[in-house]
Amino acid sequence: MQFDTRSLWIYLHFPQLQLDQLNIDKDKPLAIVDTKNNQICQLNAHAQQQGIKLGMGLASASLSCPNLLLHEYNYDIEEHAITHLANALYFVCSDIALAPPQGIALRAQNMLQLYGGLSQYWPLIKQCLAQQQVHYLASSAYSIQAAKVLALCKQSLISEKRERIFKALLKCDIAASDIDPKDKVKLLRIGVKTISDLHQLTSAELANRVSRVSMSLIHELFGKQAAKVKFYHPLSTYSDYLELLYEVHLSARLLPVLNKCISKFSDFLLLRNAHALSINITFFQRDNEALTHTFNSIQGIYKTSQWLDIIELQLSNISFASPVYALRIECTHYETAQSSNVDLFNQKASHVAALTLLSRLQSKLGEQNIHQLRFKADFRPEQSTHKSKFTQGQRACNKSTNYNNSDGLAITSQHQVMPTSIFADRPGLLLEPPEPLTVAVQVIKGPERIQTGWWDNKSVKRDYYIGQSEDGQQVWIFKTPNKQWYLHGYFV
Repeated sequence: MQFDTRSLWIYLHFPQLQLDQLNIDKDKPLAIVDTKNNQICQLNAHAQQQGIKLGMGLASASLSCPNLLLHEYNYDIEEHAITHLANALYFVCSDIALAPPQGIALRAQNMLQLYGGLSQYWPLIKQCLAQQQVHYLASSAYSIQAAKVLALCKQSLISEKRERIFKALLKCDIAASDIDPKDKVKLLRIGVKTISDLHQLTSAELANRVSRVSMSLIHELFGKQAAKVKFYHPLSTYSDYLELLYEVHLSARLLPVLNKCISKFSDFLLLRNAHALSINITFFQRDNEALTHTFNSIQGIYKTSQWLDIIELQLSNISFASPVYALRIECTHYETAQSSNVDLFNQKASHVAALTLLSRLQSKLGEQNIHQLRFKADFRPEQSTHKSKFTQGQRACNKSTNYNNSDGLAITSQHQVMPTSIFADRPGLLLEPPEPLTVAVQVIKGPERIQTGWWDNKSVKRDYYIGQSEDGQQVWIFKTPNKQWYLHGYFV
C-alpha cells in the first residue's frame, strides 16, 4: 500500500533485541557475538563497564573480560521477537510495518485524531514498550526512511514539526540510510558523508552516480516520493520459540522462563478477546529428542497466573533425559471469550471455580484419574449414579448444563433432570455397602418401597424410611423382607 508524504511515521529501532529476550541474570557481563565476522554486536551495561565495545573482535573481548558470557547471534530470534512486539503495539496502532530483524514502523497520522495529538499518543507507545522490557530508539518523520535514519542516528526526535525534523535529518550520516552500500561508497568518494551533503546534490547529479533503487530511497528520504508499505496483520495461531543461555535439567528451574513466555501468550489472547483450552510446549533436549507436552484446561483461560498453575502441577511430573536448551510454545486453536452477567451481591462459588479446580486436579493427577458422578435412570440407589471421566469433548456438551449444586461439581444435563417428586427425599451421602443398623432411630417418614432389578439379577426389595437418631442426625434406613434393618445414608 502506498501513502502520500503527509503521513507521520514513528520508527522504532531495537538495537539489542536478542539480548532483551534472554531470561538470565542481567548482573553479569553478557554479549551477543556475530559468528560471520566474530565481532560483538550486542552487549549489556556490565559488559561495557568491563571495556567491551560494539564491533570488538571475539578474541579481544575474551581477553578484556574472561568471565564474559557469550551467546551466538540468531536472526530468527529477533525476527520472531519483532512479530511479538507488533502484536503488543497492535493495541495502540492499527497500521504497523515490520522491518526485521530490529525495526518497526508505525503510521501515527491516523491515530493522532483519535488520541488528541502526538503528545497524548506517544506516551501510550512508551508504556506499551516499557511493559515488553526492551531497549529502543525512536524518531518521527513524514517518511519511514527519514524516521529510520533519525532513529539509527540516535536523534530520538518525536515531533510533528516538519522544519525541526528536517534540520535534525540533515545532521545524520548517510550510513544509517538504506541506500545501496555500493552507492554509498560512490557518494563517499565525492565527499558526501551526511544527509546535508546529499541534499545539496541535484537529482541529475545523483542519477549519474546511484542506482534507481537508491534514487527512490533518496526521494523518499526527502519526502518527494511515497513509499510502498505492506502492513502487518496478527497471525491466527500462536508460536513462540525461546533459546536458553543456560542448559536446564530441573523442571522447576524452567518456571521463571515459562513465566515470560506465557505472559506473551496471554497478551496474544487478550488482543483477540480469546481464551485457550490447551497449549503445546516443546522442550528441546541437548542429547535426546524434543519432548512435547500438552497442557489442558477444562475451561478457557488466558491469564498468565492461571496457565502457570496448570503448568507447574504437570511440570513436576515431567523428567528430562538430558538438559533443556530451548522451548517452544504453540497454540493452534482458541475461542472467543463470552461475557456473562454476574450478580454483584452473589457470594456463592460459581461453576467457574469448580472448573478451575478440575483443571488443577487433572494437571496434578492426570486426566485418567479424574471422574465425575453422572445420573443413571434407575430407582436402585446403588445403580442411580456412575463414574465417568471428564474429557474435553464432554466440556463442549456441558455448555448447556445446569450447575444448580452449590459446589458446581455435580453436573446434571438438562435432558437428565431428576424428577423431584420421586428423588426429593434421597440423602446427600450414601454408604456403600449399606451397614446394619446398630443405633436407636425414630422413624419420621416412610415407607417408600423399592422393588425392581429383576432383569439383571440384581433385584432389590426394600422398604425405605427417613429416621432420626438420638443426636438429631437424619438417616436413610431400609427394612428387608427378612425384617433386617440397614443404614444406607445420611442427610447432609
